Amino acid sequence: MLEIKTPLGDAKFESANVTLREAAEFKLTLYAGSAGTLRRESIVVPEFGFAKREAKNIFFRVGPEQVLILGPDPQSSLCFVTPLSSARCRIEVTGPKARELLSACAAVDFSPSAFGTDSVAMTAIHHTPVMIHALPNEAFHIYGLRSFAVNLWDWLLDVAQNLR
Repeated sequence: MLEIKTPLGDAKFESANVTLREAAEFKLTLYAGSAGTLRRESIVVPEFGFAKREAKNIFFRVGPEQVLILGPDPQSSLCFVTPLSSARCRIEVTGPKARELLSACAAVDFSPSAFGTDSVAMTAIHHTPVMIHALPNEAFHIYGLRSFAVNLWDWLLDVAQNLR
């Protein structure tokens, strides 16, 4: 059987200002269907720009009729279901200058009043599409395409090493 390997080999960078690490263990699935179908299947449809936590899952609305679910798959017989875990990388950013790092990389207002816990931004870092999720305790997850994982990591690392 094939062994699943992380795209960044469990990469990690630590400084006094910021910590970057690959947060490789996650299950991400895309559910698509009409709003009524998603509700009938008990798929939570949060507002755009915000994640919704329920039970063991986190729900992200990524399109008018599309929801990403982080966590165990809800059963669905009516939605289109696409597993995305192996197609994405996830990088965790923490530390006192995490917001400064993100602000230097993406055109989003990452101030605490504009981007609080469970805020979500679909944006780009160095021409690479990403989804950024604000976690509790000033931590952030960046989800990017697996094929651009090294490029994304290198860009974040370059910015992190130059934070003062």
